[in-house]
Amino acid sequence: MNFSQFVVRNTLRNKHLYLAYFLSTLFSVMVFFTFSVMAFHPSLSENLNDKVQTGMLGSAIIIYGFAFFFVMYSMGVFLQSRKKEFGLLMIQGMSPKQLRKMVFIENLVIGFFATILGSLVGIGFSQIILWVSRVTLGIDFGFYFPMKALGLTIVSFFILFFLISFFIQFRLPKLNVQELLKAGELGKGSFKVSPIKSILALLLIAGGYAVALLTPGMGVVVVFLPVVFVVILGTNFLFNQFSVFVIEKIKKRESVFWKKTNMVVFSDLAFRMKDNARSFFLVSVISTVAFAAIGTLYGFQSIILGAIGSAPYSYSATDDEANTMQKVDESLAKEKLTAEKATFVYYTAEDYEFITESEYNKAAKLVGEAPITVKEDAVQLKSSTPFDATQAQATVKIDNTEYQVSDLVETEAMSVFLPTFVVPDSQEGMPQATQMTYWVTTGDKEAQIRAGQSLEEQGLYNVQSIEYMKDSIIKSYAPVLFVGIFIGIVFFVSAGSFLYFRLYSDMDSDIEKFKMIYKLGLSKKELKKMIYQQVGILFFTPIIVSFVHGAVALTAMYHMFSLGMQLAGWQVLGVFLLIQFIYYLVARIFYFRKVYKGVTV
Repeated sequence: MNFSQFVVRNTLRNKHLYLAYFLSTLFSVMVFFTFSVMAFHPSLSENLNDKVQTGMLGSAIIIYGFAFFFVMYSMGVFLQSRKKEFGLLMIQGMSPKQLRKMVFIENLVIGFFATILGSLVGIGFSQIILWVSRVTLGIDFGFYFPMKALGLTIVSFFILFFLISFFIQFRLPKLNVQELLKAGELGKGSFKVSPIKSILALLLIAGGYAVALLTPGMGVVVVFLPVVFVVILGTNFLFNQFSVFVIEKIKKRESVFWKKTNMVVFSDLAFRMKDNARSFFLVSVISTVAFAAIGTLYGFQSIILGAIGSAPYSYSATDDEANTMQKVDESLAKEKLTAEKATFVYYTAEDYEFITESEYNKAAKLVGEAPITVKEDAVQLKSSTPFDATQAQATVKIDNTEYQVSDLVETEAMSVFLPTFVVPDSQEGMPQATQMTYWVTTGDKEAQIRAGQSLEEQGLYNVQSIEYMKDSIIKSYAPVLFVGIFIGIVFFVSAGSFLYFRLYSDMDSDIEKFKMIYKLGLSKKELKKMIYQQVGILFFTPIIVSFVHGAVALTAMYHMFSLGMQLAGWQVLGVFLLIQFIYYLVARIFYFRKVYKGVTV
């Protein structure tokens, strides 16, 4: 048996040792392959404009780069957990050069099987994604065999694993036999925590939040990069300094530290937080990016569709050029849609719009709103759409007549884009008039979309069909939303994988620690409680931080358009928090079983 055969057989026979690293690499391959299936899908690639196709290419590069970083990080943690194994191999005569060669070959073997299996799993997973996108986003993807995606994935990841196998040799732990054999037995040592940096962590994060939330309008764009830099720096100090500082303070409180099993949980928690500070920091930043990206895309789609869908009419038309009203009636009759309609007139002057009492009440009656009675004063209208930031005015002047504004009424009878006022019918000298017609239809949604499409094909661009507009926006926006959601999910799931892989790498030391305590009389119930607490701290500390970061980021985004935090944003954050909670429930069960089995052996 030559050296290469020894390495390959050793890798295959110790599958359990390599499982976590293998699954993380397989996940990276599967994600990239699935995205490639989307990018090369004929239904998507042939109907996208150049800018969106460029965005898809850029997204693929981002995912590939993230995969490289993720696999590199996973491999680094994996090597650090194998110090004792390396020490034993060197005692048996393996040279440092052979050890590096072994790691190189191992990584190629794992990479080869992960690439092949990840691509095969990705074929099935991509079909699930295609089905989900059709059900949720309305994108009707058909099945096709992804030869381009398969070829690109295999070639890309063979290159990736070859590069990682080469560079990872330089990240091997210090090859000193004595230190390698005593890995995990040398103690944690001591470290110093800076109270200044701990306080600075809170000040930097609080300052970044304040600037992001208090900056008005488009000023958010100007302060975006400085705020991101300050909050990221504060987050680094938060995990590296402040968390350890708080734990050390808690350990000095005997009423807490000596309560039940807290002594075991908190005894090395500060060291675990210090060791995991980089992982926590990465998970927080990655998860925040996922929250902000998906929350922004999904939120704005919901706002736009909500604003359009809030219109109480099905069709509207300005003026009656080229027999517009007759053509709309004919299109509705062709699709067997019944409709009620009303025609009214409003007036535009500079930065204001006006409508008389009788004309406004025509529209109000059609959509089922109460009529307005105007005497000597004017009534100001405010649209119910979220984009209407109309401010109440005290007076308004039409020609030479000035009116006191008596009330600010919210209405759905008219779309308000400029300050709009209802004035008495007796008003003379009105400015330029515009005729508007509303149709309120009852009938099949698909029929309404077909009628709207027919009107557009006839060149009637002065007609708005609500259902057709919503359908067009969904179809044009869905690919962009899909890409954003997909990348966000990749980042978030990868963040969870970071945490679980880090937890898995510390398992041996946890088993030794709990084995000693178990011999002293620790019960299974107490062991389960301590492990659940330990896993909970590991999983939720960075996620809670990223949740708060994401909420502030989304609120600042919406402030750019003078909007408060939208329901869609909270929904995104809530879904991700729920996913993380499920991830935690599954991870703690598997982790407890492995630790308990090791402890009771």
